[in-house]
Order: sequence, then C-alpha cells, then structure tokens
Amino acid sequence: MLSAEFASDVASGAAGTLIGGAVTGGANWFRMKVRELVRRGTTTEQDAMIAVLDDENATPEELTHRLIPLIEAHLDEYPEASSEFKTLALTGPTVYNQTNRGSGVFIGGNNHGGLTINPGGPAS
Repeated sequence: MLSAEFASDVASGAAGTLIGGAVTGGANWFRMKVRELVRRGTTTEQDAMIAVLDDENATPEELTHRLIPLIEAHLDEYPEASSEFKTLALTGPTVYNQTNRGSGVFIGGNNHGGLTINPGGPAS
C-alpha cells in the first residue's frame, strides 16, 4: 500500500507531465501514454483520463488538477503501477519532432518553404 502523500506526489507529477506532453506532443501522444500507463485498469478508467482533454477551454493547470484524482484512484487500486508513473514524473514525456525538407505535404513536422495558412480569408 502506498502512503497517501507519496501517491499524491506521484499523481501530481505524472499528471503535470502527461498534460505537458499533450500540449507539446498532441492528443494522440496523450491517449497512447494513458493507455500504456493505465493498462492494468479498465477501458472505462482509461477513457475517463483521456476525456480530461475534452475541455478545449481549460488551462493546462486545470486539466492537471482534473487528472490528479484519476491517477490517485488508479494508484490506490494498482500500487504496482506507481514506479511507472513515478518514472514518467521524473523523466518527463518523450516527444519526437520531425523536420522535413523539400517539396510536398508534410504531416507532423516543419515545413521549410512556402506555406500560407489563412483560414476563412482570401487565397493569396
């Protein structure tokens, strides 16, 4: 059994790291990481954590505070998961960036060349 203070610290650190990873790595990274970390839990539990991102108007801090109790509940149920959440909290997210050069459409990386994004405006 984990001490409440330790579980709270791990949950806070992991929640902040997960939300930070979602900001930099995107929702797909967040979903993948939650499914990996919460694999001992139910799909409903995983979905509840993922649903935290559904509020597009919430700040990262608000999202973190919403995620903490869900992680704490998971750690209460599965204390053996604490080492994985602790590792995430200490090492941070692993997010890979892609750089593209040349012509063509690139997804998920930088575009070095002419690119104009003007939604709703006149074409240039």
